[in-house]
Amino acid sequence: MKSKNKKNANGVGLLKIFAVFFIASHFVSPVGAQNDSPTNLLLILDASGSMWQKVEGEFKIVVARKVLKDLLGELPADSKVGLIAYGHRKKADCADIETIVPLAALDKAALGQKIDAIDPKGKTPITDAVKAAFESVRSKEEETTIIVVSDGLETCGGAPCEAVEEAKKAGIKFVMHVIGFDLGKENVSELECAAQAGGGLYLSANNAAELFDALKKTAVTPEVPPGRLSVKATVNGKLEDVGVRVFKAGTKEEVAFARTYSSPKTNPRIFPVPEGRYDVVVKAIRLKGDISRTLKNVEVKAEQIVEKEVDFTPGELSIKVTRNGQLSDATVNVYKARTRENVARGRTYTSANSNPKVFKITPGEYDVIIKSVEISGGIEHRFDGVAVEAGAKTEQTHEFASGTLKIGAVKNGNLVDVTVHVTNVETGKLVAKGRTYATAKTNPRTFELSPGKYRVRVGAVKLQGRPRKEVEVTVETGKIVEQIVDF
Repeated sequence: MKSKNKKNANGVGLLKIFAVFFIASHFVSPVGAQNDSPTNLLLILDASGSMWQKVEGEFKIVVARKVLKDLLGELPADSKVGLIAYGHRKKADCADIETIVPLAALDKAALGQKIDAIDPKGKTPITDAVKAAFESVRSKEEETTIIVVSDGLETCGGAPCEAVEEAKKAGIKFVMHVIGFDLGKENVSELECAAQAGGGLYLSANNAAELFDALKKTAVTPEVPPGRLSVKATVNGKLEDVGVRVFKAGTKEEVAFARTYSSPKTNPRIFPVPEGRYDVVVKAIRLKGDISRTLKNVEVKAEQIVEKEVDFTPGELSIKVTRNGQLSDATVNVYKARTRENVARGRTYTSANSNPKVFKITPGEYDVIIKSVEISGGIEHRFDGVAVEAGAKTEQTHEFASGTLKIGAVKNGNLVDVTVHVTNVETGKLVAKGRTYATAKTNPRTFELSPGKYRVRVGAVKLQGRPRKEVEVTVETGKIVEQIVDF
């Protein structure tokens, strides 16, 4: 069975890992304008068992058959076309690879019949299938376009990227593209690597229309742009998974987009691009913090490789919170500067093990909001534009001030159950409320408040007529003020 089926059994982790950046599964490399010269086209079709799964209500093999036959109608009449399939004759045979039609003059009717006869059954030996393709074109003087259409990853232990690299080193003349058909959130780095090593595209297709567009885009040999832009992403010297988008400088016109993954096979990611200037947007997939970097006005010239490295090595942001000179419990939220995009959160508590609260986040500017857990009224402090640098520690400390208010209630010397509402006189805001009950454990009721003047409304719960009283108190830093209301 396919790796996709394996994912259903134990791929929850994969889903979580790759759902963070779904669009990255659609990243491709760029190509130039199409060439109208005769096409040497060798198709490799996945005919493993999972092709009987459905996409948008239709069996994938049915979609693939129709789209491939539609593609034949778009090819130049003097094209040479061949077809290799794998997994279509036996259920569990990694050697089930067949050259159904050798590379030869296009016979649309005959090839269409061969395509219709393919019946998916088995495994996914991508590596050996591409090796078979390379052997079939090894002696050809003209370049051959090879297109692999697969709805899953290698299941026979091969390494398709290495096979492509070896074929290139052997001097075989080909360009190879890979189309991932309904691969969802799978880690397709090996397939993207194979396409990059083959000088071609990796394209994803999730339905019939996208599959046809991908095939049409790659079926005619493109003119390869002369320049090369290499983008490498690292964290602490190790390769990091990022998405890369390349735009014509100063515009929103996208020239290329791709994903590096964290493998040296695809990181750095190499883009063939025309001569010119480009803005390159690099966005980390798994990191927290300011995860986007833009390289402005990068110049690429013909026959030149321009190498760029983006370092996402984090720095440390240390937040210490005290109250009246002692470590204090507070929540801490870190936002990308000038936004409400939360990138980190935590709590200091009152232990030296957690206060200061230290966040490891990517370099950038951040806004930090600290909210006291101990002081009533939602007391906050904000740091704006805090700069975090790679490999460095940025420290911020905030001291909250507070005093203690105790409110009790009695009648004839006995404790009285009352509700308590505390309002800030200056702001008119209700900052605290509670209930004393008639027990010495909670009567008087204790509140920790910011220094200031407060109006306290006390209402008896069980006394006849439920009388109310108001008192005004002043709370000072570090001091306790106690008020007993006598009914």
